[in-house]
Amino acid sequence: MNVQDILRLSSMKGAKIIAGASQRQRLVTTISVLEVSEPKLYGGMPIKGEYSGNELVLTSFAQIAHDVDKQLEIISILHQHSQLGIILYYVGLIMPEVSEKVIAKMNELEMVLILMPINRMDLRYSEVISEALSYISKEEADLDPQQEVLLETIRQLPAPNQIETGLSILSDKFKCSLFIKSQEDEVLLSKAWPRSLDHNLREIIANKREKEAKKNTPVEVNQNYYFQTDIQLSLSSLEHHYYLAIFRREPLADKQIDGIKTVVEKMIKYFGEGQLLNTGQQFFSACQTEDFHTAMLLAQKEGIDVNQPLKLYCIQNGTPKRGRTAYKMKGIYYQEKDLEWLISNSLDLTATAIFPLYDVKTDYFYIGREFLGLPSVFKQMSFILDQIEDSKKVFPKKRCFYPEELYLLKDVTQETESIFLESYLEEDFIESLAVFFLDCDENINDTARQLFLHNNTIKYRLKRAQERLGMSFSHTASRYLLIKNLIYYRKYSDKD
Repeated sequence: MNVQDILRLSSMKGAKIIAGASQRQRLVTTISVLEVSEPKLYGGMPIKGEYSGNELVLTSFAQIAHDVDKQLEIISILHQHSQLGIILYYVGLIMPEVSEKVIAKMNELEMVLILMPINRMDLRYSEVISEALSYISKEEADLDPQQEVLLETIRQLPAPNQIETGLSILSDKFKCSLFIKSQEDEVLLSKAWPRSLDHNLREIIANKREKEAKKNTPVEVNQNYYFQTDIQLSLSSLEHHYYLAIFRREPLADKQIDGIKTVVEKMIKYFGEGQLLNTGQQFFSACQTEDFHTAMLLAQKEGIDVNQPLKLYCIQNGTPKRGRTAYKMKGIYYQEKDLEWLISNSLDLTATAIFPLYDVKTDYFYIGREFLGLPSVFKQMSFILDQIEDSKKVFPKKRCFYPEELYLLKDVTQETESIFLESYLEEDFIESLAVFFLDCDENINDTARQLFLHNNTIKYRLKRAQERLGMSFSHTASRYLLIKNLIYYRKYSDKD
């Protein structure tokens, strides 16, 4: 169904396009109603990027009928949210007239503006919605004539998530849930219909025993039955094998299944299997390749404000664990081998508050320094990676590393000027100092306990070390110099 078809509906009798006439042939996949008076309230709306130019919005600008500036602002926001256009109601009654500025803005943004008959209070949103959705439903039975229109629409979608947006269009058009899976049954991309079913359907996919469900296999979801079909996608030219799981309240005909399969296959071939990476993989890859526009869009999708301070967290798993993707913060998650990464707007939280499955006995937790801007993301990742092995060597008793410790490690290199502790102190004295300053945060009791020594022995060694080194550990500068040399000792004592 395109814009021209919308105008032919009986409920649209007398309506006319007054801006964006060039968009007559654009595909319409859904219609919604939005009556928001304050533009700033649109920031949290769930429409952002969902339909990418295929949704018409019904409105009367009721609360801002006399405020042209706010109308223009709303139009700009709808354009940012990739809306196709507006069907405008109750002009002459609620809104006195359509401003020429509004018409000019819609033409400039290439958005369609359809004016319903003026001075008509008997017109109802529900009539257009009902008739349009009924029309779309009738189209479902025969996909073939629409395939090229669908594919052409999808080809024009804005980067970076064309495949995901294409799934949204198919999902809404056929009122079905679509899940693209890997050979290992990991869900790579999904669009549930309705969206609230996503979690339930993922559980069904995760728990099923057979590699593929038979066509239109009934499954129970929230005390309702849906029909599940799993099919392998024919993508022999690609490196990996992919599968498509389809769920729908009514069974799909063979022709519909084949049509959906064909569109999904062509989307993957056209846009590349790189888009089948999860959001975290796409985000960190975009940062690494300096594609910051894509990274920004992905961050916004996950609720991250890239204009606010960011923080990077990393866990290195001490032992393999299945299903370690649980985390509590709003952010972008990414796992590669034994490392789990999470980037979020800056929060001071413990490891277990961020990663509920964090194991204090076997895992290592790294916290990056607060930073601004996406260009610093990959630098922060590289910085943490560079310190992982040295952190275990210099702080063998620690499992959680804060930015200050990581930057101390970075600052101490083989070029760092050393006072060569071995020239002044025996090895057991140096080790006592290292445990006291690096492992036990200058706590005598903890140091004695760790070294299996008496408290007085630790006090004696601290006193003798000060005398031999000719420095006072109560002076900040002296203590800082000593800590750097202890780090140097642990990092390089066994190196040439």
